[in-house]
Order: sequence, then C-alpha cells, then structure tokens
Amino acid sequence: MSISIDHIVFLELLKASLFHEIPNIVEEPNWDNVYDIAKAQCVIALIEPVVPNEYKEKWIEVTYQSIAYYIKLAYEQNELVKIFHSNNIPMVILKGNSVAMYYPEPQRRTMGDIDFIVSKEKFSEAVELMKNNGYVFISDHERHIIYEKNGIEFELHRMMSSQYYNNIESIVMHGINHSVEYRINDVSFYGLPIYENGIVILGHIMQHLKSSGIGFRQIIDWMMFVHNRLGDYEWKNYFKPLAKEAGLEKLAIDITRICQKWLGLPDNITWCNSADEELSDRIFERAFIDGNFGYERPIMDGIKASMKTKGVFSYLQYAGMKHWKMAQKHKVLRPFAWIYQIFRYVRRGIVGLIHRDNIFRKEKPEMELEDIWERLE
Repeated sequence: MSISIDHIVFLELLKASLFHEIPNIVEEPNWDNVYDIAKAQCVIALIEPVVPNEYKEKWIEVTYQSIAYYIKLAYEQNELVKIFHSNNIPMVILKGNSVAMYYPEPQRRTMGDIDFIVSKEKFSEAVELMKNNGYVFISDHERHIIYEKNGIEFELHRMMSSQYYNNIESIVMHGINHSVEYRINDVSFYGLPIYENGIVILGHIMQHLKSSGIGFRQIIDWMMFVHNRLGDYEWKNYFKPLAKEAGLEKLAIDITRICQKWLGLPDNITWCNSADEELSDRIFERAFIDGNFGYERPIMDGIKASMKTKGVFSYLQYAGMKHWKMAQKHKVLRPFAWIYQIFRYVRRGIVGLIHRDNIFRKEKPEMELEDIWERLE
C-alpha cells in the first residue's frame, strides 16, 4: 500500500492522542487534508489535543460542539436509565458510553444516538414506557425502534442479530440478565458484562464492514476495549470461546493486528500474532476508503457487494424497507419496498457514482468487499 504523508500524520496523531505520546511527524503534511481525513473518520475531538497550535483553530470549534453534544447525550441517557429503573424494566446501554468508558477522555469520543436493549419478555412494556414518557416514535426496523426526544435519537433494540450482524443473540440476552453498573464521572448506567460487551463492539465492526462501511472510529472502539480488558490470559480463558461462538474470532485477531501495526496498540498482546497480514492490510485500507459509517465509500462499491452476497431482490427489498418511511409505518406497502428502492436509485443518479475515486488511493482496492467477507469466514 502507498500511503500519503497526510494519512501517515493522521495515524500518528491518533496514536499520540490515545496513548499519551508525542506525535512523530517527520514531514510536514497538508494540514487541511489531515483535518478532512479526521472529519471523514469522526475523530476530530479525539485528535485535537495533539494538533499543533498554529493549525488548531477549526479543530477546536468542532471539538467544543462534539463535547457539548456528549454532555447533552449523557444527560438524556441518565434520564432514560432513571425511567426504566423506576419501572423495574432491566435495560443495558449498547455502544456509546459502553465503549467511551475505555477511552482516556470519554467525552472526546464522537457520539451518535443512544442504543439500548431490553429482554424479549419486557420489550412490549418498554415500548409503552417510551410512548408514555414523551419519546416520539420515528420508525420501526427489523432490529430496533427509533425514537426522538430533545434532539437525541434513541434506538430501542428488540434484538442485535440481523443479516449484517452475526448471530450473537444468546450472548447478548445472557448479558442482559447479568448486567453491570458502570460509571463515567457523574454518569451511571447499566451495560453488558465485560466480554459480552466486547462481542457487541466486535459485532458492530462486522455489521458495518458488511453494510455501510467500517471507519477508524469503530476500529478504535475495539482497540480501547482490547487495551483495557483483553490481554492474553483474558482472551484465551474468557473471550475467545465467545468470539468463536459468534463467528467473530478471525475478525478479532485481524482487527487487533491492525491496531498494533498502525494505531499504537502495545505489542505485549500476542494472541493476534496469527493474523492474516494481507487481510489485515486490506481491511485497514477499506477503513480509509469507507470513512466513518461509509462516509467516504463509493456508493456502488457497497451495493454491488451486498447484491452479490444476498441476491438482487433481497437486497432491494431490504434497502427499500430501510429508507421508505411509509412502508415502515404501513404493512400494506412493505411488499413493494423493492420497487421504491429502484426508483430511489434512479432519482439519485447512482450510475454516475460508480467511478468515483476514493480519498486513499486512485487505483482500485486490491481486495473487494466480498473477498474480505469470504476471507473472514
């Protein structure tokens, strides 16, 4: 792989911010390009402390916004936890703060919505509770229902597994029944036990690798979990059996190798020594191509891979349901979601996007998405 100086500096800044090091910048980059890369990966607030002062102005503005949003989200999460606790409905927070707690400065992890899950037996009660406490219904999906309140989106999960998410249902449900109370400063919440939580973090990578795109934010989430909780002993005795059950053992090894090779994860972890080096490099390359949640992925890249894996009709039906809000609300329209998706692609002029260049390299990636999936077994 040929990596530009701007991308090398970006990686050095990530390492420095996560492991309290001085960035090793041997050649001056184009700082505007470095900023754009960090923006595409949603890690501006994370990197900002180690950016040279003379280039820091626009980084600071985004950082303040990101931290302010984190504070707002933490407050709304606290309110949600209180409501469920007072109504005796066990729930656990997924991703979000369940990952941020492993970061040196949790408030610098860019946050999105609030994901949480309850047991299947309590799901109907949870839906009523959301309705009765001012959470506004937005849409209903296969895995979750989306609500909104005070500018924050909430995803109430009925399950984690899907055609994109490996089958980890029994692991998650076991974890709900053995939830742990965590704390970040003044924010207290319930999450899955350590290793079940790690499976969700890893499964999140697989989900986005197979759908919208994997970025460095997802990889860093995993790295910080490994750094804090997954030494050789813990891997062998606790996590490896769960990863094998979930079909994620190989992904765990190869992603961890990326973290050691490029992102500063200390090499005292040896359980990733068996990684497929070529595959790790190709996943690393995809992270630059895709950006956070596919922000930079050429759109047809993901569509072609998904159609090949799932079949054309199944993919169109799935994508139509994902984007057609009327079909989400009205069951009678759902059989026609595939037609909606075809017209959606026509409206967007998607054919013209097939040849779009990516930000990492001009030539075609050396390993296509479906090849990566196959190699990950």
